[in-house]
Amino acid sequence: MLTVLHGESEFRRERELAELRISQDPEGLATVRFPRGTPIPMIMAAARTPGFFLDQRLVITECLLADHIRQQQLDPDLVHALATLPSGCHVISLEPPLPPAVLDRLRAALGDAVTFIDCNVPIGEKLIEWVTERARSYGVEIEPAAAEELVIAIDPTALQRRREHAGSQSDQHAGLDLARVDQELAKLATAVYPEKMIRVAVVRELVAADDAPLEWALIDALNRGDATAIVRELERALDTNAVPDVLLAQLASHFEALFAAQILPHLSPDAVAAATGLSARRIAQVRRILSTRSSMNAGAMLAALRAIDASLKRGIVIDSEAALAVTLLAGAQRVRPEIRRFER
Repeated sequence: MLTVLHGESEFRRERELAELRISQDPEGLATVRFPRGTPIPMIMAAARTPGFFLDQRLVITECLLADHIRQQQLDPDLVHALATLPSGCHVISLEPPLPPAVLDRLRAALGDAVTFIDCNVPIGEKLIEWVTERARSYGVEIEPAAAEELVIAIDPTALQRRREHAGSQSDQHAGLDLARVDQELAKLATAVYPEKMIRVAVVRELVAADDAPLEWALIDALNRGDATAIVRELERALDTNAVPDVLLAQLASHFEALFAAQILPHLSPDAVAAATGLSARRIAQVRRILSTRSSMNAGAMLAALRAIDASLKRGIVIDSEAALAVTLLAGAQRVRPEIRRFER
């Protein structure tokens, strides 16, 4: 018998493997695992060796199929070897995503003796369902909105892909780190005890995004062209230990992503990231925010922020806080005509 655990999520592959091992050989007395690159004859010799303590023999391999594919075709000798496995042997192979032609070839050769388990990262509502089920494994429930908040905190592009690929079975991009999601769920379950519900507020409090936090109130003031709010939010950011150089870099990153998203509006975040070298995470974030800035104004703000950075590094500008304030206020002046045109 052959079981193929295939897909891009190592976390799902290893969890499925653990469940199979517990159900078939919990003590591990009849199990042997071979690393990637082990010669086929060595694997088949173990598969055909009777177990000492159990009738069943469990043989685990890694990339046994993927490493023997040539021009979308599986090695005929390997297919024959798998088709002639003894009845007392169960081979489990952990595989990356495999071509459909390979799966069809194995089905034709092995029939009911082969089982395929999809270990891709789920998308669409299946992703939220997966998060919900993992939460239940820790003895808690999670609100659907909190599940989405958790996914976005770890990878904002996962939600973007969920909308773009609705109706698909799986996302072909590795994307969301399911192991990280699982770790965060374990932490959240402990944090809410003795309650049995994970809510949006606790996700926002305890799950830190990979990117440094951006001063969204300052961004909002810039997008509204509100000079008073810009001064207030800039002072607040600097008074709460925001380093001017870091704040400058964050703002530049934001406007760079905004500019790219505006000039490439029909491409997915992953495609924009591939074309520009920017973070797909940041592209997805700015697309979720309505902005009245034109791409020209976004580009002008980016150029101004980069000019400050260059001047600071060359020693031309010494007071970074004052330079940043002047640039942001000038940006507010540029955005006001766009707001008036937008309001009409």
